[in-house]
Amino acid sequence: MFLSFLNIIVNSIPELLWALLNGYPPLSSTGAQPATPDSPKPGGPGLIGTVVGSATSGADPLPPTSVTPVPQQQLNVPSQGEDLGTEIRLSRPDPHLFALIIGINDYKYPSTPNLLGAVPDADAVRDYLQEQLGVPSSQIINLRDSQATRAAILHEIHAFMNDDRIQKGDPILIYYAGHGASAHAPPNWEAGGSHIQLLVPHDQSCIDCSGHLVHGIPDRTLGALLTQIADKKGDNISVIFDCCHSGSGTRADVAEPTRLDRGIEVKTSLPADLDQEIWNSPSSSSEERAIAISAGFAHSGLRSHVLLAACGAEERAREERARGLFTKALIDALISYGTDKLTYADVIKRMSPLPTQNPQCEGVNQKRILFNAKSAARRRVLYKIHKDGDKYVISAGAAHGITANARFAIYPDQDSSLKQDPLGTVIAHPPEPFKTDVYAEGSNFTLETEGFALQTRAGDEEDLKVHVALDEKLTFIFQALAKEMQRTDPARRTIIPVEKKEAAKLDIALEDGSVVFNILHSVTSQYGLTRMPCTIKPSFNAVQLVIYAAANFYWHLDRKSTSGSLQNFVNIEFKRLKKLREVDHDGYNVLLEDGPNLIRSSVIDLQVDDTAQYGLKIINNSKVPLYLSVFFFDSSDLSIDSWYEPPTASGTVDPPLRGKSFFTIGYGNSGTNPRDFYLREGQKLDVGFLKVFLSTEYVDLSHIPQPSPFDRDRASRQAPRKPQEAWDTILIPVIQRSAF
Repeated sequence: MFLSFLNIIVNSIPELLWALLNGYPPLSSTGAQPATPDSPKPGGPGLIGTVVGSATSGADPLPPTSVTPVPQQQLNVPSQGEDLGTEIRLSRPDPHLFALIIGINDYKYPSTPNLLGAVPDADAVRDYLQEQLGVPSSQIINLRDSQATRAAILHEIHAFMNDDRIQKGDPILIYYAGHGASAHAPPNWEAGGSHIQLLVPHDQSCIDCSGHLVHGIPDRTLGALLTQIADKKGDNISVIFDCCHSGSGTRADVAEPTRLDRGIEVKTSLPADLDQEIWNSPSSSSEERAIAISAGFAHSGLRSHVLLAACGAEERAREERARGLFTKALIDALISYGTDKLTYADVIKRMSPLPTQNPQCEGVNQKRILFNAKSAARRRVLYKIHKDGDKYVISAGAAHGITANARFAIYPDQDSSLKQDPLGTVIAHPPEPFKTDVYAEGSNFTLETEGFALQTRAGDEEDLKVHVALDEKLTFIFQALAKEMQRTDPARRTIIPVEKKEAAKLDIALEDGSVVFNILHSVTSQYGLTRMPCTIKPSFNAVQLVIYAAANFYWHLDRKSTSGSLQNFVNIEFKRLKKLREVDHDGYNVLLEDGPNLIRSSVIDLQVDDTAQYGLKIINNSKVPLYLSVFFFDSSDLSIDSWYEPPTASGTVDPPLRGKSFFTIGYGNSGTNPRDFYLREGQKLDVGFLKVFLSTEYVDLSHIPQPSPFDRDRASRQAPRKPQEAWDTILIPVIQRSAF
């Protein structure tokens, strides 16, 4: 193969890559940037990938051709002392954030214990919004003590819908500090259990002016209101609850009289028609959210809002010295780190640990920036590392995607990973499910307590083998491969060019002026999809994006547990759903399973119907509670879509799939939307994969989802026993066929 722009002949992929890395190809819109003269030889130190399948891979380096480097563009930089013009100061516009802040210390009903810290907490949240974020007082509604009646709380929440100042997408915050409670669910309430959760208003258990008993505010009522607000004002809604739904509201510690639980018992039965005027509201039967509200305020996966809760479902929220432990830690974290770059999940993780509480973050949008409808950019993943005797241990393992010989840079804290050099480097031993022993490589460092590990080099098995024909017209593809191989970005996998198609997962070719991608991944191609319907223009940058996306896609698609133990205790059902014409007393169209399980011989084979909606049921037949994450891998465009991810917590995360129970996606109590499928224009067959990650411990897999790199056309007492550590995956192919 003759490279005209270098005036040399290459006979193999290793020689070609060496020439590209050591020569000086001319700069162009589709070309690579010139490599440095001392670039390493492919496969040698400094490169992630090696070239496979070549008899000449050990060839001597080719001499670089003398080419005059393109001079760097000169930048016009003002000299010291140069007049930069008159400074103009612009006033900062008021933030478009609207808030309802509720704090209740004093309760009207004599048997309801009073609190000490709820009002100070609410005041602290108000002050934070005004002083730190600049939110004007006119955009904050405050309800304290006797102001916070049931009627007033519901009125103010409903008022968000009719506030003309609030544009769609503006952030809305609802904060509540006070007592929570649980009560028996009325007959026929789809509560997902025998109990519902309540907020306790100032006048609960009292008689109102019309002679009716005042009840708490059920989770279902609040859920319906939030859905209605989201329909009209967008889903940029934050809900913060510093309360719990168990306890008696009495002192949690006799030695400390200010230490109180924020939860009471409610023995009064709720009427079945409570708040039916809210359920019968026309806006509550939205086609897009035609799903029953889940039990509890923790609507895992609910799209209308993000919830920050003070504790887990079985824990108690506490206050001490007239401040809620959760709210104080939350505001301290917000002041320390700011809100412009933190996501909801981040702030929970950055809060100071609470000894008896594990704050939770729930909702589909938990990865958004705080009070912002924008999602955070993909970021590097940091894992905790600590010293155990004479060795260091990273708190992540095979379930997280760690492999042997992966390299990590060590930092004393999270912020240091962006601001300073690492303390040292460690290399991974073969990982266990949830932890990895590491050893230091040529560096001596000490961690006083614990630090953070940032992966800087992929480990074994994390490779993508790519085939490209040795053709000068495809040089720009090899330039993209060479540049990708040089990267040490931890988000990148190993790229290995191969000379035989049989060894590759992806073949890149040029046809009719477009770059095409042929699927050689046997797990996919066995079902008939051998080419991606998406093509790109012959651009260096575009090819590089696809290569990166493909490496990430196939790595997460193919990786699996070596034990495979959990899948033996889990059944999965995938069913078509039907929407009843009847609207239940909650005001929602009911979605029910319609027909048999569509998973046959571990494969879903669908004839695409644009009107069909589908749901997933995951059944845990064991007694061990499990964590799960569910993703859909689209083989046609390399996107990975999150169907469900568990909540985030600063400590212990409540497992969503309890023992001897089931979890549904798309219907039922999970708060997630039903799923549908489509074929792109001109496409007769599509293949995707539904992948369920299971584990006995919480695993954060939020780094897995990715957008398509293509332009998309739409995507003595006995001690408790801990179960054996395990993780597993279940992969279900989804074949979509045209009806014509």
